[in-house]
Amino acid sequence: MNQEREQQLIRQSVGNDTAAFGRLVTEYQYYVFRLAFRLLCNTEEARDATQEVFIRAWTHLAQFKPQVKFTTWLYKITVNLCYDQMRQQRRQAGLIAAGQQEKAMEVPVEEDTGQNLENQELIARITRLTGELTPKQKLVFTLWDLEGIDPEEIKLITGMSSAKIKSNLYLARKYIRQRISKIL
Repeated sequence: MNQEREQQLIRQSVGNDTAAFGRLVTEYQYYVFRLAFRLLCNTEEARDATQEVFIRAWTHLAQFKPQVKFTTWLYKITVNLCYDQMRQQRRQAGLIAAGQQEKAMEVPVEEDTGQNLENQELIARITRLTGELTPKQKLVFTLWDLEGIDPEEIKLITGMSSAKIKSNLYLARKYIRQRISKIL
């Protein structure tokens, strides 16, 4: 969706045009779900989080600042919601079960990537290992390495400084590299 059309739909949505907001939801729900799923590693929780993200977006749309990308704003809402859930899960149950981490590879994709089996196995291992990271490390690793989000955008989404982002990313990558080298 081009930015002009997006801004028009946002203005209409602020004016309580639910059809316009519905078009925004249709456009961005896959991206919100994918990020929520990668962070929470549970389909139902990711669906619930996606719904909650768009409820929060609707109720706070008047506070949206057009100088920020709409996707950045949605990602920030998603990250905050999922991060709270991850911290709560961690407190309640320690680490998330490794079996749930394997499901992270089942995120629906829009097209076949054509990756060979060996790469898929490595990706599955990395994804499982992200469940062993601290919530901040998992968040930064997911945004940077799995979602491919720009570092400046990650700063806006997480509210972390560049140094904190780099530190958490370094520690996450180091942990995953060490664990993979032990496996191999």
